Amino acid sequence: MIFLGYVLSFLLLNVLLRRVNRRLRDVLILGYNVAFAAVMHFIRLAEPPMDLPGFFATLGAAVMKAPGAVAFQGDAASFGQTDAFFVFLFMSLYTVRTVLSLFFLQLYNELKMSWRLLWRRRIFVIVGEREAARALIKDLTAAQRRCAVVYIPDQEAGKDAKPMLGACESDGGYLKRLRKGKQYDIVLLPDRGVRNYRLLRDLEEQGEALPEVRVTAFLDNEVLRMEDLRFDHLDLYLVSEEQLVVQEFMGRHLPLAALKERYPDATAGEIYAPPEPFSLCVVGFTAFAREFLLETYENTAFETASGERGLRVTVVDNDMAGEKAAFCHRLSGVAEEGNITWLEAAPWSEEFYQAVEGTLFHQILIATPDTDENLRLAMELRRLLAARAEKTQLVVALFREDRGAAALLSGDPQVFLEQVNEGQYTYAKLIERSVDRQARALHQTYLGNLPGGTEWSKLGTFTQASNRAVVWDVPNKLLLAGDTASLTDDAFKKLLWQLARYEHSRWNAFHYARGWRTLAVSELTEGERSAGTTKHPAEKRHTCLVGWDELDALPQARPGLLKYYDYENVARLFPQSGEDRQEEA
Repeated sequence: MIFLGYVLSFLLLNVLLRRVNRRLRDVLILGYNVAFAAVMHFIRLAEPPMDLPGFFATLGAAVMKAPGAVAFQGDAASFGQTDAFFVFLFMSLYTVRTVLSLFFLQLYNELKMSWRLLWRRRIFVIVGEREAARALIKDLTAAQRRCAVVYIPDQEAGKDAKPMLGACESDGGYLKRLRKGKQYDIVLLPDRGVRNYRLLRDLEEQGEALPEVRVTAFLDNEVLRMEDLRFDHLDLYLVSEEQLVVQEFMGRHLPLAALKERYPDATAGEIYAPPEPFSLCVVGFTAFAREFLLETYENTAFETASGERGLRVTVVDNDMAGEKAAFCHRLSGVAEEGNITWLEAAPWSEEFYQAVEGTLFHQILIATPDTDENLRLAMELRRLLAARAEKTQLVVALFREDRGAAALLSGDPQVFLEQVNEGQYTYAKLIERSVDRQARALHQTYLGNLPGGTEWSKLGTFTQASNRAVVWDVPNKLLLAGDTASLTDDAFKKLLWQLARYEHSRWNAFHYARGWRTLAVSELTEGERSAGTTKHPAEKRHTCLVGWDELDALPQARPGLLKYYDYENVARLFPQSGEDRQEEA
């Protein structure tokens, strides 16, 4: 009974202290063990009746014996019960654990992690810079309690480096010693060279023999957009620092949603059509700014009520000649279709102030390389634009953590501070990969409709990104459609065709934002025309990269087929399409 009572009280205490710091919790439970042992000894030593001096003498003797009971020196035989032996053994083991945890933290962590690596089937492997890995491991161990984690540093730890709590530290050779029968989740955090690409090639070589390897890897943002990489034997998700931040922001603040809030009743036919484009000002032409511009471009493929494309951009930088030339050369489709104005001026110059004051921007992105400069400019623009009735969103890129900025600016609903650092490294984004799961499900639907199709892992990264883009764009289509419940069948069909036109424009934008250009039909050979060839992937050119009204003139198996593909892509989003609407009627 003593042991049962002790176990129940021990468990209850753990529950009550679950939100307390782990090290403090260990100390409190150790103190509880000493108190419990003292009570046990007091009950054994007490010989009633006791006067006051006798009571304190007995209590003192019990307290003196308690430390021995929790340190393998308890005399359980004197209690005459087996229960006492198990209580003292459990207390002693917990004391050893607590001492290791408090005074030999790194050793304790290594022992605990080594035990988990031996017995756990699922193992998480984090590779990269120490502080970035620490942020991810902290979030990972909060989401997956008692998980087995291996950390591989990008360089040898210095003498003053803090221990990597929650992970067992290993060398790079660990990735060559992966074992069958284990499920590995590997995250390759950002590097400044080609380390991640080399590690991916090494893992690809093992992938066929080790099918249960999931890899999330950071690569350069330009590489992700411009290259079609292939890793046929890996369950792979490629990301960049810039993409993670921008895609999350865009999911919360779609340009179309901002326009619809400002002009809720604007329509053209059955579809939503704002009276003006979404206007964006980009200050600083950094890698983050370029990705933000391209994601905005991909999310503004809709048209205004006058038929104008849904985006207008002004780019401001004091030294962007080389970057502008490279951008326009690599992404000529975006440069031509994106309605971009280039202003070479310093952020604090008169030309800059004239541009900001003379144009009503819906959104201004401040993304110079200097975080302090971005914050100062954000405060200046907030004061400058405060008197306007039409509010402008200020998006501020922070390349290092700045808690003071949060105190100064985060209270303003029109200011968004976007951290482009380790704060974005989370279990949900890098390991759970929810958007990736939805994209796979979409591709699986295609496989069901197209026998003999290619499995997800054997698709190039370009096609995988295309599937993800379809998933990410669903909110835009729903915003454009609005409430469809009251539409007649004819009106609903017209809406779907208008959405199909939008879908084709979005598809074009996706390709243009990855360096694709139009392939003239006249450049196809007779054999290619007969075979229905539409693209030259090596040249990144496609015949369908034309306007909606030009699709009918392209070679196709039957008239209108190319447009019908876009129609089918949007119709599947609405359960009221086709036969479902007829059944309801």
